[in-house]
Amino acid sequence: MESKTIDLLKEINAISKIHTLQRDDIDAIMREFAQRILATFRIERMSVWLLNSSKDQLVSMGEFDMRDQSFKKNNILQKQKFPTYFNAIQTNEILLVENMLFNSTTIELLEEYTKPNNVLSLMDIPLRIEGELIGVMCFEKTGEIERVFTTHEQTFAMSIAIVFASTLEARQRRAIQHQLKEELKEKEILIKEIHHRVKNNLAVVSSLMSLQANKSKDEFHRSLFNESRNKINAISDLHSNVYQRESISSLSMFDYLSELINNLREFYSNTNENIQIIADIEQISIPMNKALPLALIINELVTNSFKHAFKNSSKGNIKVKMKSFGNDLKLTVTDNGSGFETDTKASTSLGLEIIKDLVDQLNGIGMFKKSDGMHFEMSFPIKS
Repeated sequence: MESKTIDLLKEINAISKIHTLQRDDIDAIMREFAQRILATFRIERMSVWLLNSSKDQLVSMGEFDMRDQSFKKNNILQKQKFPTYFNAIQTNEILLVENMLFNSTTIELLEEYTKPNNVLSLMDIPLRIEGELIGVMCFEKTGEIERVFTTHEQTFAMSIAIVFASTLEARQRRAIQHQLKEELKEKEILIKEIHHRVKNNLAVVSSLMSLQANKSKDEFHRSLFNESRNKINAISDLHSNVYQRESISSLSMFDYLSELINNLREFYSNTNENIQIIADIEQISIPMNKALPLALIINELVTNSFKHAFKNSSKGNIKVKMKSFGNDLKLTVTDNGSGFETDTKASTSLGLEIIKDLVDQLNGIGMFKKSDGMHFEMSFPIKS
């Protein structure tokens, strides 16, 4: 029986709606596809076969038979057994066979496929993604009456194959994206675990320095150990923050620097209880490679203020301000004590050398300004 006239645009639109990208049950999609298409063509069988990775097998992802509403998959056609057919779908845009029983292209399928499924006529459309053959979509007429597929039907079948191939490509892309997402998640977990272990190791070093400081026989060496311990704690806190956050690419400077400043305030509270630290830190995240040098600069400046700025005063203020300006971050640290001396001799001190090296590491510009107390300003690019 000849098929009815096909409204190509109407049927393509209906089938594209069936094959939505949100659907994950490919078997159900195949059934819906086949039922709609077979009813339109008035034929009995439709199937889709995909090539394996080595291109030597066609594996069915769905074979639907309208006669008994059966659906099966995972059957295999091997290139070694059916080389002529494999070559035909590789070289032809469309394969039309009125009678499979006598056609030279399909005669090799006779015993394993044609007779068991009672297939007489077929129209096979190669499936391609970016020009590469990935499989074939088969439209099959069973029984004893041959079927000649019209040009209009061929155009319709090729359109259906293009829709199906594009959806397979989208599914493949989603699968790759999912795999990459899972791999990225595993790497982030691993990196976080590394940060956690580094943090724990630094905590051990900090404890050892604390013990050594307690054993020191003079205040000078005790102070050196404690200052070094504060630097290590600043690094340790960074690793701790990374371990606890979802994102490992950047760090919230408000949280991290607030914790750093509180730790310094607590550390010096016994000897400088009337010295206040006033923090004005913008809620901004910066890359990991920028966060640590910035924190160490603040640690060095605040430590030096506590140690040297208020020797002749019982109280005072240390102010830490950080604001963003476009792609730049500006840091200002001041105190109302005596502050740093910036003559030639003082500039050779370890603290100033550390600050200079850290500013260079940030590709920034930093300077001490003349003031009644200490006044340090620095700016650097956030993302460079």
